Amino acid sequence: MEMKKVLALVAILILVGLIYWEYYYIEPVPKPEIWGYTDPPSLVNMSWKKIGSVEVVNKTIENAGGLYGSVLSELSKIGYSMVSGNWSSKTCQWSYWTRGTKSYYLAYNGTRFLVIRGETGAVLNASDEHWLCGRPLDSSPLPSPSPWKVAEAMAISLGNKFMKNNVTTTPSNWTGPMPDWYLAKFSFKANVGEGVEVLILVYSSDDQVKYAEYVMKKEDRSIKFLRNDGGDYYALIALKGRKADVDKAIEIIQKPES
Repeated sequence: MEMKKVLALVAILILVGLIYWEYYYIEPVPKPEIWGYTDPPSLVNMSWKKIGSVEVVNKTIENAGGLYGSVLSELSKIGYSMVSGNWSSKTCQWSYWTRGTKSYYLAYNGTRFLVIRGETGAVLNASDEHWLCGRPLDSSPLPSPSPWKVAEAMAISLGNKFMKNNVTTTPSNWTGPMPDWYLAKFSFKANVGEGVEVLILVYSSDDQVKYAEYVMKKEDRSIKFLRNDGGDYYALIALKGRKADVDKAIEIIQKPES
C-alpha cells in the first residue's frame, strides 16, 4: 500500500512538472552583446576632446581601418542610419550617421582615425580643420530609413489590414511589460471584440528581437508575439487582450493580401 502511495505521488509530481514545463517555463535567451548601448561600444573607452559644441577623437592607431569597420557595424546595430559617405578610396573613407538629433562623422586615412559626435547641426558645422577624407555637406545623401520610420510604416501597414477587415484602430499606450531597450516603438489599439493592444518594437537583429520577446514573456505569459523582417531592421509585434480577440487580430494580420 505504501509503495502505491509513493508511485501515485511520483506520478502527480511528474504531471505537475510537465504542466509547468508546458505552460510556465520560458527558455532563457542570452542578452545580445550590443543590447542597451546608445553609443558604439568600440568608442566607449576612447579619449574624447571637447571642441566647441562637439566631441572629437583624433588619433593615430595601427588598425584604423579595422576600428572604422567595427564602428560602422555597431552604429547600424544601435539604430543609427547612414546619411552619406564615400567609398571611392580604399585608404581614405568616411561616413556620416544620424539617430534622432544626434550624429556621428567618422573617417580613417591610413593609420589616422577620426570621429566627431554631437547634435546634428553641430557636427555638420564643425570646423574645417576636423574633416578627413570628405564632409557630409559635400556629398549627396543616401536613402536610409530610420528605425522610427520603419515602426511607423509597419503600424500604417497593420492599420490598413485591420481597416480592410472592418476593424478600426485608435492611438493607445501599451500597458504591458516593456523591454529596457529598443530602437523604436509604436503602439495602438485594434478594436477587435473588447480591444487588442498592439505594440511594435524595432531592432537591428533577430537576436535582439528574441531577447526582447523573452524579457516580455517573463512578465506576462499571455502576450502573443509575431515577428517581421523589415529589411534593414527586424520588428517584434506584441498583442495583448482577451485570447479570442487576440487570435482574431493575428488572423487578420496574417491574412494574405488579396
